[in-house]
Amino acid sequence: MDITPDKPNQSLASKSISALKWNYIGRMVSLSLQFAIGILLARLLGPEPFGLVAIALFVQGLGGLFAEGGLGSALIQSKEISEHDIRSVFSTQLVIGIIMSSAIAGAAPLLAAFFHEANAAPVIMIMALSFTIQAIGQTASALIRRNFEFKKIQIISLISYCIGYLGLGLPMATLGYGVWSLVAAQLSQTSINAFATYFSHRHPIFPLVNPKNCRFLRFGAAITINNITSWAISNLDTAIIGRFFETAILGVYNRAFNLVNMPMYAITSSMQSVLLSAYAKSQSNTNTLKITYIASVSLMALIFLPVYAAVSAIPDLLILGLYGESWRAAIPLMMPLGLAMAINAMLAMAGPLLTGIGRPQIELKAQLLTLPFSIPALLIAATDSITSLAWTLFASYVLRFLLLTLMSLHALKAKRHNLLSILAMPLMIAALIYGLTYLLNQQLNQFAYPATFKLGIVITSCAVCYPLLLLLFRKLIVRGSVKELLIAMQYKLPTRLIKLSGLNA
Repeated sequence: MDITPDKPNQSLASKSISALKWNYIGRMVSLSLQFAIGILLARLLGPEPFGLVAIALFVQGLGGLFAEGGLGSALIQSKEISEHDIRSVFSTQLVIGIIMSSAIAGAAPLLAAFFHEANAAPVIMIMALSFTIQAIGQTASALIRRNFEFKKIQIISLISYCIGYLGLGLPMATLGYGVWSLVAAQLSQTSINAFATYFSHRHPIFPLVNPKNCRFLRFGAAITINNITSWAISNLDTAIIGRFFETAILGVYNRAFNLVNMPMYAITSSMQSVLLSAYAKSQSNTNTLKITYIASVSLMALIFLPVYAAVSAIPDLLILGLYGESWRAAIPLMMPLGLAMAINAMLAMAGPLLTGIGRPQIELKAQLLTLPFSIPALLIAATDSITSLAWTLFASYVLRFLLLTLMSLHALKAKRHNLLSILAMPLMIAALIYGLTYLLNQQLNQFAYPATFKLGIVITSCAVCYPLLLLLFRKLIVRGSVKELLIAMQYKLPTRLIKLSGLNA
């Protein structure tokens, strides 16, 4: 991301801001739809169907890491690409997708047996088709992101989600199709997205499958190993719960996790996509990389630490107000999972940086150092309760964040005490938001209002208090790398934002 303050050099910054804008517009609309449809599906289907789909998505997530092969990231990171490169990447991804679909479908009975859930076998088998389907649009998606055409990606994503879930999944759930309504929604969304992505950015597809012809395989393999270790840390909880607990318990955990993960993922994934492209363009400018990385982690901390502090203060109100009494078992999971997502949002900013500068091995090192703690700790916690497992997951995220952030700062030759400056103000604001939310909830509990009504009051109060706190502490927030980045981008930022941030004071 170009952060030099002169107007003539703002082309990359302008592209990045425009990309972020369209990413967030699309994500916010999509998030609102997912949130509303998710609540309706949860009330219609109950925990067990979500448990079955969680098992299939667990398998699909692991297979998807191999199917993509890190080649999309390699296309984005490379300074120059040719038609030969595009054909080679597309052909390789398609072959891997077909192999993965066949392998997962064939192994479906064994995978279902691992989770002690025979009903999961046909679900895994059908959803295995997604590997081949996704491969059709993966290369085009990488080329679109390389060109900062994120408006196109968000429009396609939104349309495919509406058709898949609103047009197919929700009606099928209403008609009593149970878990198959979720399977149909997922596959239709994947299919529409893949084909629409390809046709929106058509590229040569004549086969070129000789591994020697793909110069990105080495880099892609490094990215894949990184993604696998990251996935392992992030999904060990699902594997352990699916193995040792009932499917309905997994469904409860899955809904609780998705509830807190959804807003975090919507924002961080948008940031990651744009940052990867920006870092790849600016990989020779260490100062730019340093300022952008520190500012991005600060922004994630400032957004998500207060948000999930509020979630931690009202877990009962949140679950009962949104999902109803049948999901009460999710209440004790909300605090540890919410805090884990706040940490995850901050550590997620390191991946695009290290990939963009061609040093994914640093991320791999942090992942491998975390795994020896996470695996035995989660297994031990599972023998106690699912709540203990959730708190252990939070601890593993904290460890991973500290390792990855400190290693990233070292790679940028930045001072490690920057980590304290990143966290100080967000933690203080989070503590204030938690106290306000907790006290307000205690007061509302004295009245016999419906949970949904009380939840609305708390959300509205937080929505008013949070920006007031940002304004009150803006001089302590807008400093260091955050201030440098805003100053460099001020020509492309709204005038009102510049005034509120105090940059023109």
